[in-house]
Amino acid sequence: MTIANHVGIHASQIVDVYEQIHSMETLTINAQTMAVFDRFLGLLSNEHGSEFAEQVLAEAKIKAIKPQIQHLFSLASSMYERHWAERLVNSDAPEQVLREEYPYFKHYQRATGLEINAINSLSAEPVKRVLMVGSGALPLTSMALHNAGLQVDNLDIQQDDLLLGKQVCGALSADNQMDFIHNDICDQADLAQYDVIWLAALVGDAQLKDKIIAHLYEQMRPGAQLVVRTAFNLRTLLYPSVDEAGLAPFQLKLKIQTYADNFHSILIAHKPV
Repeated sequence: MTIANHVGIHASQIVDVYEQIHSMETLTINAQTMAVFDRFLGLLSNEHGSEFAEQVLAEAKIKAIKPQIQHLFSLASSMYERHWAERLVNSDAPEQVLREEYPYFKHYQRATGLEINAINSLSAEPVKRVLMVGSGALPLTSMALHNAGLQVDNLDIQQDDLLLGKQVCGALSADNQMDFIHNDICDQADLAQYDVIWLAALVGDAQLKDKIIAHLYEQMRPGAQLVVRTAFNLRTLLYPSVDEAGLAPFQLKLKIQTYADNFHSILIAHKPV
């Protein structure tokens, strides 16, 4: 079978599973829907090489549904986070539920640990205060940053998710000193106080990401770092990606692309002094 045939078959499989999800009467979090989503995510694995991924993404039938896939994934991700957030808040043993039952706990721990090690290696001064943009209803990155000894502020444009996220953090760490800010990041002005700002992958579409990065550059202090969670290859079907050029005028310091575990890709940049 030729590479073109493999590409066509793979693209058709993506379309088929997307249509299966899209045709569901209601999108709910249960074993049946999660099995379908797991299959869908498997088709978009980081393990596919760049050449193969580029050809799949170039297929007309994939281009036609890319915006709808991103919208669906954003909706499903929000529902999934709220589902687990409510489970943690209502549990008598939230730490145990998180560690033993939440499927992506180790993923968050490893990914955030990788990011923390990277920013500390790249920073000339100790990192102390950070902002998580798009902290959401399940702010596990914020908790990992807090547990690493950092002073964490959380910002989200969705007030209900922000307040639920605050409850989650309270359940997991009752004495945490994190702040929770309900605002649009493009309207947030006091950003010079942060050593590092994290930008979640699902924050904004492609055009809005450009606006956000421009605003961050204007408001952040020189020398501060920006951590952007993004995607490459077939994972760009899930959420709008940011490449090196999209970070300008920030100066790119590190680019991490993994080919295992479906990690998000990571760009770390800083505002030149």
